[in-house]
Amino acid sequence: MISADRLQARAGSFTLEDVSFDVPRRAYGVVIGPTGSGKTTLLEVISGLVPQTGGRLTLDGRDATREPPDARGIGLVYQLGFLFPHLSVEQNVTYGATDAKTASDVARRFGVHELFSRSVRSLSGGERQLVAIARALARRPSLLLLDEPFSALDPSRRATARREVRAIHREWGLTTLHVTHDFAEAGSLGDVAVLLDAGRVLQSGEPADVFRHPSS
Repeated sequence: MISADRLQARAGSFTLEDVSFDVPRRAYGVVIGPTGSGKTTLLEVISGLVPQTGGRLTLDGRDATREPPDARGIGLVYQLGFLFPHLSVEQNVTYGATDAKTASDVARRFGVHELFSRSVRSLSGGERQLVAIARALARRPSLLLLDEPFSALDPSRRATARREVRAIHREWGLTTLHVTHDFAEAGSLGDVAVLLDAGRVLQSGEPADVFRHPSS
């Protein structure tokens, strides 16, 4: 579960103001909104990378307002996969993994096991992104935060990766929050949609309701 109650934060000159929404346990939430609306900042506040300046954040039923990032049980994937350049693909995927079997299984599901011996510097943008997704999931997080994770993938890989992420979400009982600009993706994946603009939540609810009856 992810519950934000009047959440506030500042990143440079940008502010999140009184952000409130709920993603129930095991639900798949999507965040939509224009560029610069604060979507990435919101994920970074939830993960603890950007400190909140007000409000309350509840994760899996506990108050996480002052929890350090490593105590939040979160897997985070950015739009551009930030990998460790001095480590091989295998070492990146297994870094922080719960166990070797989980890392191996996840790598196979995203097709990166064949890249294990390679340096990350030799990978294409799409391959790097798949490695980043596999690395985040190999930690077996209880909460998964995704910042446009499929945008660097070609259509075929995008469809496969999207299907595998949704399947793992269900199999493992994850709570997921996914930033996307793709309305079709939001509608097909999401149980809850959060519409964000200028650092404020304009609307949240079932994707069909948000799209059919927008408040803005």
